[in-house]
Amino acid sequence: MRVVLAALFVFACGGTAAVLIDSQLASPWPWWAKGVPALAMLAASGLSLFLFNRSGLRPQLRRQSHAVFIADLHAQGLLQREAFQAKRAFAVAEFEDEGSHYFIELDDGRVLYLGGQYLYDFEPLEADDGEPEQQRSFPCREFEVLRHRQAGYVVDIVCRGQVLEPELVAPPFGKREMRDLPEDGELIVDRDYETLKRTRLAAA
Repeated sequence: MRVVLAALFVFACGGTAAVLIDSQLASPWPWWAKGVPALAMLAASGLSLFLFNRSGLRPQLRRQSHAVFIADLHAQGLLQREAFQAKRAFAVAEFEDEGSHYFIELDDGRVLYLGGQYLYDFEPLEADDGEPEQQRSFPCREFEVLRHRQAGYVVDIVCRGQVLEPELVAPPFGKREMRDLPEDGELIVDRDYETLKRTRLAAA
């Protein structure tokens, strides 16, 4: 989906530049105007890296800014840390662009549900040539979830220990099922991990 949106964005910028030039200049266009749509598309291609790609393609400055943001939240007392130890996990594919879904069995038997686009930052990425560009870093054996204490959204996940490859990636939830999902970060205590996994596979 992001590739399609990026392509549409680039062609839209080139087309808009051509329309603007055509409305302002008489035909045939002067020589210098003929390259403007191509330059607009080139600039849009660069901009699309920031708008549509995942964190693996963001510049280092962005990551440094994120670290400063976390430090500021901590200084203001707005950073909430939750530490977990996990045994295994399974994933559910996204339906559209709502983000990834993970059901993670913890050492105490409870199951942690995490879901959202922020999880893209920790998943494996492939370059255009098919070579791995970013290795999986989550789920993992030990991790901390950093949340905004008031707004509740995930700021970051600090991963430690062994990376846990999901046991399986179940088919996506339907629209009706999406309405009944747990809240991001909710601990499920009324159903165990195996029950949740069997239920998801049976419903798919």
